[in-house]
Formats: sequence, C-alpha cells, structure tokens
Amino acid sequence: MLGSVVDRLEPRQDRVKIEALLGPSLDTPYFENTGRDLIYILGPERDSFFGIDSEWLLIWLDDSGHFARYGVNID
Repeated sequence: MLGSVVDRLEPRQDRVKIEALLGPSLDTPYFENTGRDLIYILGPERDSFFGIDSEWLLIWLDDSGHFARYGVNID
C-alpha cells in the first residue's frame, strides 16, 4: 500500500496536491529536527515481533515548494 502511495508522488506536485492525495499533514513535533515539510503516521512498525514503535512517512519539499523526496522513519 505504501508503495502505491509514494509512486504517485512526483516532482511537480506542490503541498496542496500532496495533501489532496494523502490528506492534511499531522501537526506534531516528531522528527522536527529532520526539516521535513509533511508528516503522516503509517501505523505500527512492520518488521518487528512486538511492533511497539510507529512508522512515519516524512516528505520534504524543495525551495519552490514542490515534492523533493520522502522517507520512512520509525519512532
């Protein structure tokens, strides 16, 4: 499921288009030091026996406000 979502992210997409696709970004201090522009919780950690941490989708925009890259982090 995540793969199909990130496959739809393209360099020409701005914040409005990304939020139309994924919904509003969460307002949270998680990963604040990463400089990410948008953040979404994906759910419990997948590759863990206990799954006590959560996976997060982080999205960065370039200087013109368009999609630059994404990453999946665990907290």
